[in-house]
Amino acid sequence: MTPSSRSHHKRSHRKRNPIGRFFSRFKRKKHSHSSRSGSFPGISELPGREKEDHLTKDTGAQPTPEIVRESRKYKTYRKGSFSERLELRSRKRALKREEKKKTRIKKKIRKQHQKRYKKEELGRTLPQRLLTVTPHGEQDSRKSKISIFSKRSAFYKNSTYIVNSTIIFIFTYIIVYLIYWLTELLIASLFGFDSILYYYDLKFNDYSALWTRFNILVITGVPPFLCLSIGLLLHRRVFKLKRFSGLQKLFILWWSLHSLNHFFGAFASGIVTSEGFGYVAAWMYLNTALKFLFSLISLFLLAVIGYNSRQHFLETSFSLNRIKRQNQVSFLFTQALIPWIVGSFLILIIRIPHNFDYPYETLLLFSVGFAVIPAFFNSKVKPKLNMLKVKKHVHINATNIIMVLLLLAFYRIMLGIGLHFIIRISISISPAI
Repeated sequence: MTPSSRSHHKRSHRKRNPIGRFFSRFKRKKHSHSSRSGSFPGISELPGREKEDHLTKDTGAQPTPEIVRESRKYKTYRKGSFSERLELRSRKRALKREEKKKTRIKKKIRKQHQKRYKKEELGRTLPQRLLTVTPHGEQDSRKSKISIFSKRSAFYKNSTYIVNSTIIFIFTYIIVYLIYWLTELLIASLFGFDSILYYYDLKFNDYSALWTRFNILVITGVPPFLCLSIGLLLHRRVFKLKRFSGLQKLFILWWSLHSLNHFFGAFASGIVTSEGFGYVAAWMYLNTALKFLFSLISLFLLAVIGYNSRQHFLETSFSLNRIKRQNQVSFLFTQALIPWIVGSFLILIIRIPHNFDYPYETLLLFSVGFAVIPAFFNSKVKPKLNMLKVKKHVHINATNIIMVLLLLAFYRIMLGIGLHFIIRISISISPAI
């Protein structure tokens, strides 16, 4: 019988006894596989096995570790018996049942926590929800019977956040005010215009013969675009630097929002009052419909920036507990909304009696709300707080208060007198004697 007929006979023999193969597998009997090769070259040729058979059968010597390692590469995978596969399948099912049971328990615990939180919130008034945090890590002063003026009380901590943020709000507003109007004053002096800067407005000689359409667009258009570039740089680049944290980030954030407001909010305020940035729209001869359309677009873009600033406000926190999802609204209330209202009110008091005589800057204080209020509606952000840079203890910095008072004195007293600034360039050419 030829090798091909033998191999064919072996295959046909295996096909004729499927029942015997089934019972042999069920009884865990091992089959001895033949290493004979078929009539076709390259099939069932195992070089490692040939070397091993040659050494063991012909010479009787033990195979070396290299030959054994070589032969293991060509070992065929043997399926387990029927009982082993059933046991493996039952184990997989048991693991899946345990995982489903764990997920059910987690959902049940989560629902219990939500019900407990709702019950606690129903018993609290709206001011209590906004001005206090949940008693995880930072306990409520009413429940733990801590004095209101104690440094551990929620009232003291909330007051600290409000005072620090209000100081920075006023400080950064005056900085942006000076940058905006001093830039306009400087550019006007380059064109030869005499102007005086007050705490409420910048006054020009409106009857000068030097006024042209070009210099009006340049003088009133450059300061808003300068504020836009500063605001975008601070908001998109400087704020994300890891070297800053806490009050430093809050200072950068308020500075950027005031700068962006002096572009987007200034356009809407200028359209309404026909002052400041509104001169650009007027001297570009835009009709009334386009003016109000662009002003609505500018306020919408300012609201989008405020909507995306929620994460920035949360990253100015000193505590991880305050930026948890259930405490974020109260934190924004103390870090953004109250400082905007209180800071704007104090600036309006300082600007008395010229608040509504020159309403351009007055409306800019109100337009900051388009950058603050939308932050309350963005609940999908995940703030990243660098606890290595954040200080654990929060307190009111007396140095910041003194600096703000000095800056307010300069803003009200010195600019109340008026700041006069003019540049004259004189060039004379005469023959030498």
